[in-house]
Amino acid sequence: MTGKVVKTGVAVPEGIMSEFEELIKTLGYRSRSRAFQDAIQLFIASNKWVRLSGRIAGCIVITYDHEEHDVEERLTDIQHEFLDVISATMHIHLSRKYCMLIIALRGDVEVIKKLYNELSSVRGITNIQSAFTLIPT
Repeated sequence: MTGKVVKTGVAVPEGIMSEFEELIKTLGYRSRSRAFQDAIQLFIASNKWVRLSGRIAGCIVITYDHEEHDVEERLTDIQHEFLDVISATMHIHLSRKYCMLIIALRGDVEVIKKLYNELSSVRGITNIQSAFTLIPT
């Protein structure tokens, strides 16, 4: 780490903090600050794509409760609005209640941002993650 260190305070729900503390012990962190720094770095790396311009390729991974009213229909409707950037999809049954949807994408970053925002607003989604890279010209 280089540069000046900034001290800050963060309000975190008790359940999340307990899970974080347990995980940093399991991973062998000696410092909570270092674990927070790593978590922030991962957040930045995972979301840098939103500042890119041009064409990107990657995927969006969604976990959702398929028993939630209309969740699958809404996810499908949104995908049909973005056929120009969707290369492929995969549906995985995780349990009787939960499913995973993997959407492979390639296209203009602005269009993919719109798709991501629409997908992330669907009620019933329990987790959404993305991984993208700039397509070399």
